[in-house]
Amino acid sequence: MADDVFGILGTTQGAFKVERVVAEGGFGVVYRAYHEAFRAPVALKCLKVPETLPEQQRAQFLDKFREEAELLFRLSAAIPAVVRPLHHDVISAATGVFVPFIALEWLEGATLASHIAARGAERAPPLSPGEVIRLLTPVARALEAAHNFPGPSGPTCVVHRDLKPANIFLAQVHGAQVVKILDFGIARARDAATIMAGQTATTSGSLSTAFTPAYGAPEQWAPKRFGKTGPWTDVWGLAVTAVEALAGREIITGDQLAMMGTVLDEKRRPSPRSEGVFVPDALEAAFRRALAVDPRERFRDIGAFWDDVEQALGLPRSAPPIAVPGRSHAPPAARSSALPAPPGPARAQGLLPGPGLAASPTLAEATARELDLPARGGGRLPPHSLPTEPVVPLALDWSPPAPAPFARPSYAPSRMPPPIMDRAPSRPSLSTAELMAMFALPVRLAGAGVAITLLDLAAASLLFDGRRIGVGPVGLFHVAVGLVVLGIGIAVFRLFSSDR
Repeated sequence: MADDVFGILGTTQGAFKVERVVAEGGFGVVYRAYHEAFRAPVALKCLKVPETLPEQQRAQFLDKFREEAELLFRLSAAIPAVVRPLHHDVISAATGVFVPFIALEWLEGATLASHIAARGAERAPPLSPGEVIRLLTPVARALEAAHNFPGPSGPTCVVHRDLKPANIFLAQVHGAQVVKILDFGIARARDAATIMAGQTATTSGSLSTAFTPAYGAPEQWAPKRFGKTGPWTDVWGLAVTAVEALAGREIITGDQLAMMGTVLDEKRRPSPRSEGVFVPDALEAAFRRALAVDPRERFRDIGAFWDDVEQALGLPRSAPPIAVPGRSHAPPAARSSALPAPPGPARAQGLLPGPGLAASPTLAEATARELDLPARGGGRLPPHSLPTEPVVPLALDWSPPAPAPFARPSYAPSRMPPPIMDRAPSRPSLSTAELMAMFALPVRLAGAGVAITLLDLAAASLLFDGRRIGVGPVGLFHVAVGLVVLGIGIAVFRLFSSDR
């Protein structure tokens, strides 16, 4: 059991009677508490904030924390996959420690991290690609909605920035499994505390890094090189989470230096195939793009990433829980580009604000503020592919693109059927492990036939003066031939009946 860091176990804090410690992380401790007014259990997320923060900066942090709690409340009301907050306040600990907390709905179940670890402990095989994608689809679509969330003053882009298996909860609600996202907004509060702690030159060591190292995106490790975080950061977190579920283990391990080396090495992408998981070519390509080191080469839109993932597995395209401005009804392949459209006439097809959005910046313009990266080769990228405006830290005023008007194609559709390669995707090749598993039994049967033949020849020459061993007309030689033929038949059947 985790430690009672704040010494509040058994106490009553307002309407909450603190019952037990559930978990502890680098930035907080989760307690189970009983809400005496609602007569129901709740989860208290208590934040670890540097004790050396002066009163003025404590007030600033509480204002920021209050904004994040209010935003989380609006998110959870519109997006069912976001855990619901119930209250936020400051605990008066006996030690006098400054402990902001947020009360959340109590969920019965386990995190995805615990589920993966339990399957490993039971020596159960990892989840299949189809199972992982179906499990994480509510998470992907919830993030897509949060990145295009309708706020009081216009659409807002809310980025999680700490997506990982430990923040995805598999809850049991009325006998059904429901997937919930934990800690929305906590990353921003942690960043605010980190900045304030830096301003006061604290050395208390009570604050962890502003992201979880094993799941940190390149721009979180090297912001000066890759720019600020944004929706592309959640693309990274979701991709790493999915690969861990496929592999059945953590994929970025070691000390912080080793993890940073893995994340920033362009030649070592933690994609499914690099972790020993066989997936179709199209799915591997989607993950490699989602895990690109340079944010400019990554999916900027998590919805486009998930469209490609579902298409690669032949699954029907899912939809976000709320209407997303700019989401096209065209096939995913027609709108999966991660880069904004070039300026000029094409810009009118989705990057200019529509009615009611004229005062808000578009996602492309927000991207321009969030990323300020030099182009490869020493120059600058053209305006449509590289943002050039100054970085706005902790910006929450982004806007998604407006819905694209329908444009008829300027060419007459062909009456000829599509080429064969367009209609039938190529079958991925079998890995060495799969080939060995497929032909293990045929090889054993053929080997047994050869061994029996050699035994029969040896016995005939040494013991029976050239006579073969057998019963009536059937000799060991006939049995050996039958085993070899059976092995060849099974091998041929398995090879031609394989779907790859």
